Amino acid sequence: MYFRQVLHHDRSCASYIVGCPSLGLSAVVDPQGDPQRYIDEVEGNAMVISHVIDTHVHADHESAARELAGAANASLYLGSGAEVSFDFAPLNDGDVLDVGNRNARVIHTSGHTPEHVSLFFDDWFVLTGDTLFVGDVGRVDLSLIDVEEAELRSRAKGLYESLQTLLSLRDDVEIYPGHYAGSTCGRGMDGKTISTIGRERRTNQALQLDPEQFLDYQLANTPPLPQDFHEIKRANVGSKNLNPPLCDGSAPR
Repeated sequence: MYFRQVLHHDRSCASYIVGCPSLGLSAVVDPQGDPQRYIDEVEGNAMVISHVIDTHVHADHESAARELAGAANASLYLGSGAEVSFDFAPLNDGDVLDVGNRNARVIHTSGHTPEHVSLFFDDWFVLTGDTLFVGDVGRVDLSLIDVEEAELRSRAKGLYESLQTLLSLRDDVEIYPGHYAGSTCGRGMDGKTISTIGRERRTNQALQLDPEQFLDYQLANTPPLPQDFHEIKRANVGSKNLNPPLCDGSAPR
């Protein structure tokens, strides 16, 4: 197995490369920056990129997923129902993506965004995107339109339920989030970039709240919007005409 966590320190983000060197295939999750860096990385390890996945439509940085999928002739994946203006292969809860001998079970973890998915790889680590961080959880207010309190509370309820789904995984399951300390996509995340379900269950203060407390927590002390939020969000929903090919007719098994 091949696994790399790629850190982007300017906005405290993380991308991931998961590969199968024996079959020469790899997936890149939440890419940003220069797409060529990912292509060079996997080619240097005798692989090609077969899957490009965004866990959600990002609000704090411009995604490189469409450009990378086009350059690598790879399939582009997003959670089912993502409101974007370009083509993608939809991921539904319970789908399994095969990346060579590696496999990822899709877990629909809405709340931060409606289409958000987490990816549970090989039954021992989960890429949690902006749902669960080390020491923190995602926020629910990042939207291009004004959102009423009732809708925010509905999103927070969805996030709470998504977190309970992740907490149903074994304590030893490792978590790899989409951000770490310094990001505006949460309130008090840790500088660590890896944890486990068990550690977060014990130490993450947001996970100690009951449902009503959690809803109140999400509506209080809202962090500032990410820098250039509106421009970034518009770009990520499809202002650029970079449409990579869909998968070859076969849906995730």
